[in-house]
Amino acid sequence: MPVTSRQGAGLRGRLEEFGLATVLSFLDLERRSGQLLVVAHDKIGRICLRKGQVISVRIEGSRRTNRAALYELLSWQSGGFAFTQDDLASVADEIGAPTTLLLLDAASRSDTAAAPAC
Repeated sequence: MPVTSRQGAGLRGRLEEFGLATVLSFLDLERRSGQLLVVAHDKIGRICLRKGQVISVRIEGSRRTNRAALYELLSWQSGGFAFTQDDLASVADEIGAPTTLLLLDAASRSDTAAAPAC
């Protein structure tokens, strides 16, 4: 998984070993700022964080952005991730919600989708 930065990747791994929700929780707890690159098959997602808060999410080649893109990325079960620290002061907060709230919302959506219809 290529990561291009003068600082290099500060944290990297496989989604099979550490799910994206776990990685985001860790970055939130550590109040890290930077970009999390997520690569699965032929898809690339980019999550920008400021002090642990998700502020922007994109999936290359997809029309989904921010929350919808994050929910899709959280569903990826395999692939790799790499986090590179950066202050991202010039990136606007396009989400406006705490990372924990986003993760709870994603879990709730996943549970609802998996529940059998009555």
